[in-house]
Amino acid sequence: MENRQPLTPALRLVEDTDVTTWELPDGAIARLGQGLIFGMAFSPDNALLAVGTYVGVWMYEIDTMQPVTLFETERGLISNVVLSPDGKWVATSNADGIINVREIETQQRVAKIQGWHDGTSQLAFSPDSQYIAASGREYGDVYIWSAKNGYHVASFKEVRITPKEDERLPARLPICFSPDGQLLAYSTGSYPLTVQNLKTKERFAWLVPERHLCESGHLYDLVFSPCGQFLAASLQDRTTRENIEVQVWNIDKETLEMTYTDYGGTRTILAYSADGALRVADVYEDKVVMWDASRGEKLDTIEHQGKGRTEQCISTDGQQFAILTERYIRVWRAGSPATTAPLTVPHQVPESLFFYQSSKRLACKYWFEDVVFWDVVQKQVIPSPIKTKSRGKRCALSPCEELLALNEEDGQTLEVWNITSGTRIAELTEHQSLITTVVFSPLGEHLISGDVDGKLVVWRVHCWEKQHAFIAHARPFRTAAFHPNGKQFATTDGSSIFLWDVTSGEQLGSPSVDSTFVALYKGDMRQIQKQMRSPHKPSKYLHSITFSPCGTLLAGGLYGGIHLWDAATLEPHMGMILPETCSHIGVVVFSPCGRYLASGSWWNKTDKVSVRLWDVATGENIHTFWGHTSDVQNLAFSKDSERLASSSYDGTVLLWDMKPFLSS
Repeated sequence: MENRQPLTPALRLVEDTDVTTWELPDGAIARLGQGLIFGMAFSPDNALLAVGTYVGVWMYEIDTMQPVTLFETERGLISNVVLSPDGKWVATSNADGIINVREIETQQRVAKIQGWHDGTSQLAFSPDSQYIAASGREYGDVYIWSAKNGYHVASFKEVRITPKEDERLPARLPICFSPDGQLLAYSTGSYPLTVQNLKTKERFAWLVPERHLCESGHLYDLVFSPCGQFLAASLQDRTTRENIEVQVWNIDKETLEMTYTDYGGTRTILAYSADGALRVADVYEDKVVMWDASRGEKLDTIEHQGKGRTEQCISTDGQQFAILTERYIRVWRAGSPATTAPLTVPHQVPESLFFYQSSKRLACKYWFEDVVFWDVVQKQVIPSPIKTKSRGKRCALSPCEELLALNEEDGQTLEVWNITSGTRIAELTEHQSLITTVVFSPLGEHLISGDVDGKLVVWRVHCWEKQHAFIAHARPFRTAAFHPNGKQFATTDGSSIFLWDVTSGEQLGSPSVDSTFVALYKGDMRQIQKQMRSPHKPSKYLHSITFSPCGTLLAGGLYGGIHLWDAATLEPHMGMILPETCSHIGVVVFSPCGRYLASGSWWNKTDKVSVRLWDVATGENIHTFWGHTSDVQNLAFSKDSERLASSSYDGTVLLWDMKPFLSS
């Protein structure tokens, strides 16, 4: 437990509206995107909406639907957020199992609690705001702590029903306090439903329906009525995750009083209004229907674009409801039209990155989503010149900066677009499985593509015809890179690298990725010896390959190290052993000037993930940027080497200032 950590207040001046510069890490110029969202909660006065993301917590003013502050950025990876009934505290949990409680006004942390290492399922404040309760994602345990200092108050352990072989664990383990704070209701995912007396630490009620639902339903949401006599519960089907029904229990009598089965969405979210009416949000893939269940009255329908994962929350009085989609957050207020806050980027993971137009613009491909185009100078999204749907993670920009190649919606067809005219100029249909690799040659004469079956296709760009097609790897394609001369290219499936001739399609060689590098490693000798004794030696898990701009070196990012080969002879040239904190390299890329190699790592038990800058001549790690909260997916240098862009699984792109290193 850790208390009273002072933080800089997050309240901002009115003119500080550039959210791309809020709470930036050292060395960063801008943050593009606000992070993947994994939790939302209304303030008790319904004036603010707290949005938990992998960056931190953004607070939105509901009247304007504009963010007013960002906090909890030291670690990020927020999975839950909840505000206390008195409006004084905000509690968050993150993917590391840490629960933080902060004062909303000052953002000062008053309690740090070590929760479950596999993550917290749900958080709830007591009605008097003095206590915080939590359920564990993988366990049947419920804990209660003091919100003021994080001291343990009580815990209740239940036997969790083991899921069947084809059954998924429930997404939520709901918990809620009674209005007087004397009772806590919770579930381990299925019936029975437990109501605990917090004063006596004894079970108050044990709710098991006559029609036993243990075999069919997971409890999704729980809420007490204002009088405290009734407890409403919503259920999901164990396998389909579709709504089953809403039940209302009399907890004094331990009897089922009412069952509602008229809801057809995938889940139902519950709240009681101040006058005791049960509000139900019936969530479908493309809409949310708001009900007054007590009166059987439909209140409103909120249309939304239901593609992909959604998050939703309801206010404690049932007067407001918010839903997150791929493109926006929409808030409904009883008696008023829904308001919308557009997201600047899709609610997905950014992957491929390309600077273009003298590095004033940046194109970024998101997983299974569109390409987003940024004006880097203004730090604003610009209208997309292409209209397509793509299932892939990667795309490729031609050297002339006019052609963009990416998967079609089926994942097996390549589309080629002219981003100047906004027209589709080719559709390439040689693959029969998901395409994972797309790369243009340096002169724009060829395009190569690889898929999960290991199939390689070389395309002639001038006529968009197939030049070669064959199985190049026994495993799925990981990535590929062209030699600067455009006559050769390298491919990898994660365990081996092959060099190919573009014209003939013949294999030219395969550089070694085994322990022959040990004598060439740069770094601390103790670290080198430790890595070589590890079962994950640096010869495993190859994720990225790239040629140097002059064409003399081929670099590969592996588990525990970076390898450099002589591109002509394929002989080992140099190896860099990495610190344990960045042992898994996801991407390596040379700067256009050729002096530097940048590497991006995956998360390995650190608060932030590193982007490292290496001197190519010496193998020295000359600088480390710490900014992303999760795995770095890709890197791109601007043409003048003055900026470095990094995309991450946290849902953002960071722009880094490279000028201090160019002048050294």
